[in-house]
Amino acid sequence: MSPDRAGEPAQQHRLTRAERVAVAVLCRLLPVDFRSRQRDEWTADLLTFAGGAGTRWRYLASAAWTLPALRHAARRGGFADLSTVAPVPGALTSTAHLFLLGLGWPVLSWLIMVPLTYIAADVPGRIDRTGALVDPKTLWPTDGLFVVLLPLEVLLRLGAWAAILGGPLLLGAFGASGLVLAVARRRRSGRHRFVIAAVGLACLALAAVAGLVAGLAWSYGAVYPDAFGLDSGRTVAVLGTAAGVLALAGRRLGTRTRSALAVLSILAVTVPIVHVTTTGAEMLTWYLD
Repeated sequence: MSPDRAGEPAQQHRLTRAERVAVAVLCRLLPVDFRSRQRDEWTADLLTFAGGAGTRWRYLASAAWTLPALRHAARRGGFADLSTVAPVPGALTSTAHLFLLGLGWPVLSWLIMVPLTYIAADVPGRIDRTGALVDPKTLWPTDGLFVVLLPLEVLLRLGAWAAILGGPLLLGAFGASGLVLAVARRRRSGRHRFVIAAVGLACLALAAVAGLVAGLAWSYGAVYPDAFGLDSGRTVAVLGTAAGVLALAGRRLGTRTRSALAVLSILAVTVPIVHVTTTGAEMLTWYLD
């Protein structure tokens, strides 16, 4: 902390009671010898914000998000100044977030639309009772809720198909996720957001070209449909393995990000394993039909 901030903690009364309580709670989660120093730092930063309570609470939320890394650094011996803590490289963070969104969307969509729906709706029981096939689309509301749930259903269906088919659809999911990240990460520099958007557009362009090539090949009978399409989640598993490697090797990522990548990796690798089981094959056949 700089010397000119040394007297600022005495001005804590300028913060609201809720803000002082939040700072105190965060400090309680730090090592004892580090609390006073960090309380001074956080309080001084909060007092410099002129954007009002909203800005200060966003700062406190960011402090809570980075608290595990701060505790880890403090327990390793502390540091003289927060500026000595190397920030996580933007490329590493962006790659992690792209995996979480671009792969998480298809995997979670598959999980919801295929196994969970198959089990929750008791599809085998319905088929046994009626002797007729159960269309997955008929399991969603068709009354007034249809309009409300339609965007969610479309997103889940696209994600599930991307996980099952792989190829251009999965590449397109990564491309769309890149564009979403570029729009959502407003605190990043314009150059950083431009790079993310460029990656997203490149993925979408490749997906479009791959889809066009596949369509032409199918129309001329050069390949069978499954040659380009149905991979039963094998590509998702490969990307899930990459996410797991990123979770293990990306030590400068936050604990929550690494944990999310690890969970996503396990779920992604599980997709093709489920499909080769008897029940999994039945679920996949039901959904595709």
